[in-house]
Amino acid sequence: MTEDTPAPAPIHISVVLDRSGSMRSVADETVGGFNQFLADQRSPDCDARLTLVQFDSEDAFEVLISGADLSTVPDLDPAAYQPRAWTPLYDAVGQMIAAIDAGREERAGRGLPEEDEVVAIITDGLENRSHRFRRADIFRLIEERRRAGWVFVFLGADQDAYAEGGHLGVAPRERVPWEKTPEGIKKMWGNLSYSTEMHRAKPRE
Repeated sequence: MTEDTPAPAPIHISVVLDRSGSMRSVADETVGGFNQFLADQRSPDCDARLTLVQFDSEDAFEVLISGADLSTVPDLDPAAYQPRAWTPLYDAVGQMIAAIDAGREERAGRGLPEEDEVVAIITDGLENRSHRFRRADIFRLIEERRRAGWVFVFLGADQDAYAEGGHLGVAPRERVPWEKTPEGIKKMWGNLSYSTEMHRAKPRE
């Protein structure tokens, strides 16, 4: 990188991962795909952090990785991802946005640079168990933060991902269907990895 080339912006990648019972048939492939995503994104000099949250109706916001340096994030243990229960999608996304907001405020208070925010929502089912947030709440939250420059990616299987992503306020080009097969999951994580790499390569504004 030359002195005239802008440095890439620091980035915070947040993954909201469906852990409901319908993901049980592809649990191993889901973990393997996530770990390959990590392998693709790791580099010794990267300026990136990662948060991973899984959700189901027994725990709508279980934090597995919290803002860790991407270069040092360990692989996900398959024992930590055990699909069960129902799909409180709205609650998971709403709590993720609230957690990112709190983190940004804390960083600003410490004088740290503002990060690019990329939020990937991965699910194979429709909302069916949220209690804290409604669809309209999530649409408003996502729309407001998209105007502030955040990127939301909706990756959906066993549904019309384009329509469901639109119901949440996700931009059309960021609504991506995936097939719930070993090959489909591998392709989904590969596509997410590629788009993340492209985003990370953008120069700082």
